[in-house]
Amino acid sequence: MEYIPFSSSLSDVEKEKLKQSVKKLSFKRGEKVNPDLECSGFIVVTSGQLKAFSLSEDGRDITLFRFFEHDLCIFTATCLLRDIDFDVSIVAQEDSRCILIPTLIIDQIRRENINVSNYICSILSAHLSDLMWLIDQILNKRLDSRVAAYLCEEARLEKSLFMRLTHEEIARNLGSRREVISRTLSYLEKEGEVSVKRGSVEITNLDGLSKRASASLR
Repeated sequence: MEYIPFSSSLSDVEKEKLKQSVKKLSFKRGEKVNPDLECSGFIVVTSGQLKAFSLSEDGRDITLFRFFEHDLCIFTATCLLRDIDFDVSIVAQEDSRCILIPTLIIDQIRRENINVSNYICSILSAHLSDLMWLIDQILNKRLDSRVAAYLCEEARLEKSLFMRLTHEEIARNLGSRREVISRTLSYLEKEGEVSVKRGSVEITNLDGLSKRASASLR
């Protein structure tokens, strides 16, 4: 129950329902999470990292959300959410373990428990805020600032200034094209802020890169 973010709002009966119904899932790095989980329930990450992304008609994808330990992902049960009508794909960024709260159970609990319903609404509100921020980034921020922010965030998550990242991977996460990202990384390298090698990027001037990233950091 420690991984259920709204567990403190549940009655003993509701907790017992969850304990009897949740399922344990595991995914390898790069594995799609939701092809077979459409409207199967909410997923809570217990270890690893999941990424939700949208795929354009020309094959480009852009990262919408990332889910870490204790985070709740609602995009495997959008049938419970009225007027949510867009496709979101989910993939494991790392080897990940999760628990699945089945649709039938979460729907029953949210109808009977206003606190759980309010929690789900707060998650939707937070996701809307994140999407508005992302749109502002794409429309109004310089790409070098966005790339710098992405690298700073990855370094924080990896706890290392050296990262195994390809140009294609960065492009997918930022909704850009590989050749555009390559030019941007070359510019950052000339500025002395990163060192770029095949399949890796190393931050060589964290202060400079952080300053460049400031307009695109949350």
